[in-house]
Amino acid sequence: MSVVIALLLASGALVTVRLARGPSMLDRAVALDALVAVVMAGIGVLTAVRQIPYFLPALLVLSFLGFTGSVSIARFLALRDEAGSEDADEGESTQVPGEGGGRGRRNPGTNEQGSGG
Repeated sequence: MSVVIALLLASGALVTVRLARGPSMLDRAVALDALVAVVMAGIGVLTAVRQIPYFLPALLVLSFLGFTGSVSIARFLALRDEAGSEDADEGESTQVPGEGGGRGRRNPGTNEQGSGG
């Protein structure tokens, strides 16, 4: 029992360090999800040792919050990356079929295609 508690505390400490240091937002999101999993494991161990089923609803709530939080953060990061990057259609050529071959660049200020090089 004490080995399990020691391992949970060590993993909680390491995850907390990752949460604090980052370096990216995605690292922090994964660390937060892992921290919720460690807390859930701790509650599960407590429930099993004391044989008290009253903590099981807390596990259900934490698992729901962990899942929805992870999905929300992933969606937010995907939308943020999409909004921060170039337009998805900008890299594609807008040539009309039959007008020259290859991919060209647009000349600024005109509607004509420039040379592809």
